Amino acid sequence: MSKAPTTTFHEAYPLDELRPADYNPRRLSATAFTRLQASLRRHGVVKPVILNADGTLVAGHQRTKGLKAIGLTHTPAVMLGTKVRLQDEFQFNLLHNRVVTEASVVYADPGELGTWSWIPWQSIRVAERKNLSFVNAIGHMTAGHGPWGSVVIDDQGRIVLNAEYAVVAAINRFDLLAWTVPSSEAAQLHADLTGEYGVYDWTAIEGKAPVWNQHIVQPKRLRQFSSKAKAGKLAYGSETWDQLVTPWLKPSHRVVDFGAGYGDYAKHLRAKGFNIHDYEPYRCKDGSYAVDIRAVVGMLRDIDKDIQANGLYDVVVLDSVINATTSLDYQHWVLTTVNALCAADGVVCLGTRSLGRELRDEQAKRVTSQTATTKMSFLDENNVEMSFVKGKWQKLRFHTPESLEPLLRRYFEEEFNMPYPNGFRHDRHLELVGNLIKLVIERNLSLGS
Repeated sequence: MSKAPTTTFHEAYPLDELRPADYNPRRLSATAFTRLQASLRRHGVVKPVILNADGTLVAGHQRTKGLKAIGLTHTPAVMLGTKVRLQDEFQFNLLHNRVVTEASVVYADPGELGTWSWIPWQSIRVAERKNLSFVNAIGHMTAGHGPWGSVVIDDQGRIVLNAEYAVVAAINRFDLLAWTVPSSEAAQLHADLTGEYGVYDWTAIEGKAPVWNQHIVQPKRLRQFSSKAKAGKLAYGSETWDQLVTPWLKPSHRVVDFGAGYGDYAKHLRAKGFNIHDYEPYRCKDGSYAVDIRAVVGMLRDIDKDIQANGLYDVVVLDSVINATTSLDYQHWVLTTVNALCAADGVVCLGTRSLGRELRDEQAKRVTSQTATTKMSFLDENNVEMSFVKGKWQKLRFHTPESLEPLLRRYFEEEFNMPYPNGFRHDRHLELVGNLIKLVIERNLSLGS
């Protein structure tokens, strides 16, 4: 921790001097905001807001609105030692808004009742450590930016709020900022601070994640690790292909891999004699993140030529695609187009991000320090998460079986003519779309629909 920037605690920072960030990803209902105000009246601010070094409010937007609403003028605040970049600002906000952070059982020496104090790290006793994903995420941020959080402790020495932050303080040996409350009030405070306080809302930063950014999440599958420790092991495989498709796939099947990324599975299986076409609207040029428009148009022409000669496909593979769609409209267009490509007796093999698995993986018993450093989920009401990858914002969408009902009767136009930077569209999709519509009409007539 010695190399981390020094943070500064202000017990009473003027609200008028705060500069709100323009991306606050939290939205409160009127009921939640009323409840927040009641909590602030009852307990005051027992969780300081976080400020960037330039005074920008990094975390605590709703709390400061609540303070102003009840007529208060100052708030406890922790100011970061150096100005942090946008993605770290955002991470502070997300971590600060996660309220279920007391799975661990931690004790320390309490301070004076109703005051802020610094608890020596030597007095922290971790009886039970849980929620390892959160511990690792907090540790990552404190290592880079210094101690920025706080805890609430009762007069018996039990950490009643933000116990995982206390675990990090013990591990990394830094003193702990704490607000001490009577044990008789701890249960009420915990109930007031850990209820429902709104949902994540990405509206303010949606423009920072245009649809073409999604190419950055394409893994290079079937490539082996280069390190000696992992020699011979694959960096990325595909459960969809390995478990769902290839066990029964025959060379006689006509297949299209829709949203194929770098097309690794299609290339691999074509070399073994399988009849597989691939389509990826954001296929990148080798060694760069630049989209290869010529290659995209070539894939469209290849599929168009194939369906004119041979009709619709026996198998359509949709592997890790709809989880990367940036809106519900795009998700619907993708599924509709996949439906259009599939023959009347064809099969769609679909794999996507599982909401159930994501939530399970976040639990401490499913995560080890070797496999997770910042494994956290910040999902909005549509189970969409925003994250910062390789210098760009991306969206990931998580699904349940119930959310994948195939309402696939609209939208043929968009998916084969996706938008690119600067408003560019290749406009080479019309012939393919026309032929698809013709074949789908014929298919539906044969089914009596």
